[in-house]
Amino acid sequence: MSKILLVIKREYIQMVRTKGFIIGTVLGPVFMIALIVIPIIVSSVSVEKQETIGVVDLTNEIFMELDKKLDHKDYRLKDGSRRYLLEKFEPSAGIEELRRELRERVLKKKLSAYIYIPEDVLEIGARESAVRESEPEEEKVEYVSDHTTDFEKLRALNGALNNVVIEKRLKREGLDPQKVAQYIKRVGLQPIKITKKGEEKDSGGTFMISYILALIIYMAILIYGQVIMRGVIEEKSSRVVEVVLSSLKPFQLMMGKILGIGAVGLTQFSIWTLFGIGASVYGTSFIPAGANFAMPSIPAHVFVYFVIFFILGYFLFGTLYAAIGSLVNSEKEAQQLVMPVTMFLIIPIMLMIFIIRAPNSSLAVFLSFIPFFSPILMFLRITVLIPPFGQIGASIVILILTILLMIWLTAKIYRIGILMYGKRPKLTEIVRWIRYS
Repeated sequence: MSKILLVIKREYIQMVRTKGFIIGTVLGPVFMIALIVIPIIVSSVSVEKQETIGVVDLTNEIFMELDKKLDHKDYRLKDGSRRYLLEKFEPSAGIEELRRELRERVLKKKLSAYIYIPEDVLEIGARESAVRESEPEEEKVEYVSDHTTDFEKLRALNGALNNVVIEKRLKREGLDPQKVAQYIKRVGLQPIKITKKGEEKDSGGTFMISYILALIIYMAILIYGQVIMRGVIEEKSSRVVEVVLSSLKPFQLMMGKILGIGAVGLTQFSIWTLFGIGASVYGTSFIPAGANFAMPSIPAHVFVYFVIFFILGYFLFGTLYAAIGSLVNSEKEAQQLVMPVTMFLIIPIMLMIFIIRAPNSSLAVFLSFIPFFSPILMFLRITVLIPPFGQIGASIVILILTILLMIWLTAKIYRIGILMYGKRPKLTEIVRWIRYS
């Protein structure tokens, strides 16, 4: 045991002193917070720019009302000036000629865009019930610009135009648009999550936290597993391992390396957990006042299970990466053997959205019991909607039994493979090593 502790100490100190560990430990929480906060801040930022938009109104009824609608304070810039200035164009010389002229104006930046309103746009709603599949599709209002990816602008213009058209249609039918607007006022569905502390509003924070924490487990297992594999390959190719094995058994070296690098991961996660707790408690101060987002509180048990499933997942995949490192002579050779192991990590990532949507479905429960998937999927279920403790316990027991089996198999491969050089062994040879007592 003392020899394993020496290997653990060596691996731990060697990695903790590296610049990569220090930078990763500091920047990791910053990156995680930025991943949540920056998209929210960016989405709440409006592009402050006044634009002139041409309008071709073949109905001769919409332009004035649309111009009034866009003069409302909801469509103004922060300084109070209008954001959208409308300029009406009449097709005196023909529609196509006018459209060519407007296209030139847009390309020369004299207009930011132009809106083409067909003359039958007010009739669409009235005739919609009479439309049959055999009849051609009704003509739509066109927004023509050299830049059509400003979704905020498109949403604003589309909303204003729809309000004007609907009001016109209602008035034609003798209905009061204001009363109708009250009758059809939409009702928002506010998600409220029940916790042991009570109820809290959820604006998508639970989804983001669950997704990010599961991704951290995936990345950590992948990164630290490959660190183990690389370390074994380097020691093997430099023949250092021959000297080390003169005073250590192969199993002691393997376990010391896995435990030492695992301790580095736990140290990093302990620091990140403190940042996570701080972000959960004080995270709302980073969110802009106008953003429709609230930082969800992260229960303590989520951090506990995060550590548990990281450790179990790390041991499960760490033994596999150690075995792969002992079988090959270079990282290039290792790539072919690593792919099947990596797929066991990629498949759960592909299933994450399904698990988040239906954490207690039969398929989700079954997948979370598969030992190579459970470090990510069972933890994901816990963050979304904590399953019965019996399921969590069963998943942990299955994982531990699988880890013990993989350690037994890997130890048999490692003790021979670590001293093998030259040609990579075939599957039949590996099976023979395992059977060798």
